Amino acid sequence: MPDGNGLNGTPSGEFNLAAALGAGDDYATQCFTVYIPNQDKDGNEIGNQRKWVLEAIRLLSELNGGATAMPPVEGAWLNDADRIIWEHPVVVYSFLHGGAFGENLPRVREFLHRMGRETNQGEIAFEFETRFYLIREYDPPAGPTGGAT
Repeated sequence: MPDGNGLNGTPSGEFNLAAALGAGDDYATQCFTVYIPNQDKDGNEIGNQRKWVLEAIRLLSELNGGATAMPPVEGAWLNDADRIIWEHPVVVYSFLHGGAFGENLPRVREFLHRMGRETNQGEIAFEFETRFYLIREYDPPAGPTGGAT
């Protein structure tokens, strides 16, 4: 049985981290991460990275109760013309709570594909758990009735 500091007194050194640090028993184990680009597939500044960061934070907060954007990081990728594109993406991540994320995958897909189309991306990158995914072909924009045009 753990004592007030989360230690259970066994010689193996096992402990209850939540109890030791005063946290509740609920925790998230699944994390969704999206990379928000600052350049297009040709290396041109997109000019509205902040708009996409704020939209990603809003969407993931609505679905998961919160999201965090890291300061721009530095990275590079090889485009279809075999040119290295140096960029400073913003990494936005959110830990999943409950079933809202899975129930709203169409909203997440719409956001990712729209960002890829509207920012002229060669690919949109996202991570889920320990897997890294790339979207290279984007859904067409939705028409006035919600269907593809």
